Amino acid sequence: MLLVALLFGALVMPSAAASPVPAAGTSLNTVKAVIAPGTYGGQIPATVTFNGSGSYCVELCSIASWSWNFGDGATGTGAVASHTYTTSGNFTVTLTVVSNEGVTDTVTTQLMTVQQTIASFTMTPSAGVLPVTASFDASASSSNWDRPIVSYAWDFGDGTTGTGRLTTHTYTTPGVRYITLTVTDSMGGIKYASGSITVQDPLLAPNNLRATSPAKGITSLTWTNRTVMVTNLTVERCTGSTCTNFVAVGSVSGAYTSFGESGLRSGTTVRYRVRATSYLGTSVVSSSVSVKVR
Repeated sequence: MLLVALLFGALVMPSAAASPVPAAGTSLNTVKAVIAPGTYGGQIPATVTFNGSGSYCVELCSIASWSWNFGDGATGTGAVASHTYTTSGNFTVTLTVVSNEGVTDTVTTQLMTVQQTIASFTMTPSAGVLPVTASFDASASSSNWDRPIVSYAWDFGDGTTGTGRLTTHTYTTPGVRYITLTVTDSMGGIKYASGSITVQDPLLAPNNLRATSPAKGITSLTWTNRTVMVTNLTVERCTGSTCTNFVAVGSVSGAYTSFGESGLRSGTTVRYRVRATSYLGTSVVSSSVSVKVR
């Protein structure tokens, strides 16, 4: 019998390398969804790229589509897809692949995004004339979902302090005040934010303006300042004892109380006045005085 079998080729010896025969009812068109391993997540805003190009058909099909659900309400398509997470938390990312014959498979991966504690605030107004009551709002401060902000501490820049996410403060002295907000989260993390407010005292024109001509072609002016918050003082002049067409001839800082000119024509009568400009951009002028140039 063995001889007959050998002669007619009826005997088939099993091979160790032969592919397994699919069980009854198993499709040769099975697909497998694969998300490439990687370090997903990070500090927000976190842009993450997912790679599903390793997905495959077991045998007799091809993959027609890749669909992504990024776990935060956003979706995408394609073998490789990117998404930017803008909120912190744990997210389940789902990839669904579909073959050209409609066979599907799904795979998921997990990621976590985190947010550092951030201190931020707004204030209204940012400048004003005494007294100035300012409102401060630290609602824009934020932290990771697992370490909430537990305290808000304020330094208003004038020797006073406050607490709370929302607060107000009244400034009663002039100056540029620098505000500092300190936020602390539940893990002891501390962050800072700063800003400034310009507190202007009522703008008063300089007074006691005096003008002399101590030498040939020279004039000298003195005055008294009555406002602390003055950015600059502009000296204006016109020619003639009753002139009104003043033009600027010099400028000094707000702390100055004197000014001088030279090279003027002897025997000419000139009029002077001093304009004070506040930090808020408003200005006032002094009364004018006349002097005859020696």
